[in-house]
Amino acid sequence: MFRNYFLVAIRNIWRNKVFSLLNIMGLVIGISAALVVYLVVFYESGFNKAVPDGEHIYRVVSTISFSGDSVKNSGVAVPVIAVAQENVPQVEKTTRFFINNTTSRITVDGKDFQNNEDVIFADRNYMDMLGYEWLGGDAATALSQPLSVVLTQDRAHLYFPGLSADQVLGKQILYDDSIRATVTGVVRELSYNTDFWFREMISMPTLQSNSYFKGIYLDRDWQSISSSTQLFVKLLSSSRPQEVTATLMKYMAEHNTKDSRTALSLQPLSDLHFNTDFHAYNRTADRKQLNILSVVAVALLVLAVINFVNLTTAQASRRAKETGIRKAIGGTTGQLIKQFLGETAVLTLIAATLSLLVAPLLIISFHAFLPEDLPVTQLYTAPVLAFLFILAVVVALIAGVYPAYVLARFQPMVVLKSNTGNRGGKVWVRQTLTAVQFTVAQFFVIATLIVSKQIHFSLNKDLGFRKDAILTIGTPRLDPDQSRRRLLEERIAALPEVEKVSLSGCTPAMNGWMTITMKHNNGKQEIEKVVEVRYGDSAYLPVYQLHLLAGRNIATTDSVREWLLNETAARAFGFKRPQDAIGQLVEGHPVVGVVGNFNVGSMRREIPAVAIGSDALSNHRTLHVRLRNAGEGGVVWKNAFAGMEKAWKEIYPREEFSYEFLDKTVANLYQQERQMGNLLNWCAGLAIFISILGLLGLVIFTTDQRTKEIGIRKVLGATVWQVVSMLTTDFMKPVLVAFLLAIPVSWWAMNLWLQTFAYRTGLTWWVFAAGGGIMAIMALTAMSLKTVRAALSNPANTLKTE
Repeated sequence: MFRNYFLVAIRNIWRNKVFSLLNIMGLVIGISAALVVYLVVFYESGFNKAVPDGEHIYRVVSTISFSGDSVKNSGVAVPVIAVAQENVPQVEKTTRFFINNTTSRITVDGKDFQNNEDVIFADRNYMDMLGYEWLGGDAATALSQPLSVVLTQDRAHLYFPGLSADQVLGKQILYDDSIRATVTGVVRELSYNTDFWFREMISMPTLQSNSYFKGIYLDRDWQSISSSTQLFVKLLSSSRPQEVTATLMKYMAEHNTKDSRTALSLQPLSDLHFNTDFHAYNRTADRKQLNILSVVAVALLVLAVINFVNLTTAQASRRAKETGIRKAIGGTTGQLIKQFLGETAVLTLIAATLSLLVAPLLIISFHAFLPEDLPVTQLYTAPVLAFLFILAVVVALIAGVYPAYVLARFQPMVVLKSNTGNRGGKVWVRQTLTAVQFTVAQFFVIATLIVSKQIHFSLNKDLGFRKDAILTIGTPRLDPDQSRRRLLEERIAALPEVEKVSLSGCTPAMNGWMTITMKHNNGKQEIEKVVEVRYGDSAYLPVYQLHLLAGRNIATTDSVREWLLNETAARAFGFKRPQDAIGQLVEGHPVVGVVGNFNVGSMRREIPAVAIGSDALSNHRTLHVRLRNAGEGGVVWKNAFAGMEKAWKEIYPREEFSYEFLDKTVANLYQQERQMGNLLNWCAGLAIFISILGLLGLVIFTTDQRTKEIGIRKVLGATVWQVVSMLTTDFMKPVLVAFLLAIPVSWWAMNLWLQTFAYRTGLTWWVFAAGGGIMAIMALTAMSLKTVRAALSNPANTLKTE
């Protein structure tokens, strides 16, 4: 029986090659999209799951509240560590580590490396808690002494190629020419997906032995909270997180002030990879993006199923006599349904097999929206293949039930004695499904246009400062007296291609922010506001051409002695006019000038209160270089880059020279939007492709069914245009209905998305008109491939058999 079903399915697929190909292509795209999304979800959900007793491990995190605002921080104040270790009975074990964000150069046997992003200061419990496998060294003592370091196997091979783990022990590694550490252990990389990607673990006692690092990392102030200070606790199996939180907060509350309050909480290890409020160490997976990807995959899969149902039911009349004969010789409705479902299953399994070849192409196409470290080889693992099989079965059932019902319900007495050419299921059902297909495709097209319009608006809006022909150069952290930075500033400023240079802090626009609480006493009351801070010298304003509304520019000083405020800050402190702020004291220093508002981040944020001060010894580490306008890539700018690199190598011979243009920095603020735009582009393209496949299939079938009608009309005098118009009108109706349905849906969804921007573009009518026009043109183009050919056919050839 099943062998017969299979052979009949293969025969019918081969007999209807065009329709089978269209069905398979649509299903391949839908199943491939679902497969890729499952792969991403499966990969992301596996992070940190294999940590021993991971369900009992938590990270202690902080939420800092001040002046009505709050900031979430994944770190804690250093004194909290001792409290967790000594005063919380529910804690079985703690581990602390400090992310080394100060080291810029690592030297091994006279060779320099730049691996500072994966270096930490850790204790022994860090290794135990995460379950590292030791390849060399004593696990009990490897991190117990100052100036010792444990390497992962790949890092040991990088530094000491050709040596075994035991041979690496005792080797020396020099960090920033200031810490000479001895390798006391080598461990195997963690075998599971994890956010703990660190490769060099320097012993915790090293911090105590080095005054510079001790000052940076071991600050005993309860209000000094840094994300580099990480604390994890492993609770007893009988303990509750709420009890631990209450104990920690009891000690923290004693050190909270009226101006600033810190709340401590426990973040489950399972939440580490997904919580964007408290960032992970490598990257954080965005649940919202995963949800968007899932919706996209479901949408494409639905389109493919609709495509299948439409094409299959449209062909029902061709198989009516087959159905009648099978019933006449004893076939039951149940048997026929099984047969037709079997055909659907064969088509679906073929599509599922082909999707294993297409999915890697989709991963490449969607690479900007997927994890960078997503292994394509995981497509061919047992869990993913099992999902693919289950998905194929489910799709076959959903896509095949209605067509099987339509095909199996024909009555033998009717189909064997009459023409059943119009019996392919209800026409309105096919038209409704086609309208749904094009509604989804139309939505993607309109959404793509609106996202592109918002990105263009964000990148071309006047930001309040100059961004073209400006580049930034970050300098090494270790330069206590600024002598080398100032020498580099002088050398670069002397280049003929350079117009102006500033040695300052961050740019006016930055991804992130630094805030402090500032106070101003107006004689009646003390006004306290949270203000974002930029540090700059006297050249900062001229380089960026910030508009000075009142007062004068700041002078370059070693520490803050005066302030520039923006308009928002001036109003926040109660000054009605910019000039009213001049000479007033804010946070103990006079305001010498007020500048016009400028965007300090992406367009999602309102322009906050900003203060600019000079703090040369502590916060001026970046060179801001404005080039003479000669066009990027021109000979003049190339000479400038060569001159800057030459000056850099003379002053920092062992450091790598790099720079970044400010307009690129600003563009990076909209990386998420650009990724969304790319995703929508692909979604629109795939949705249109699937929809056009279905429409083309229906056009081919209908024109074939109406071949003789077309011949008769032409014999009676109908022109080619009239025939094309007649054939096209019926198929354009669902396209028009789809456009009318897509307008309110896309307007609602995209208006909701635009509300996340403080400064946004408008939903203009031409965006919707353009979206409808694009879909109409594509639909007409697809239909013309068959309708024009049918209209141009010779009626003598179609009527000669009558």
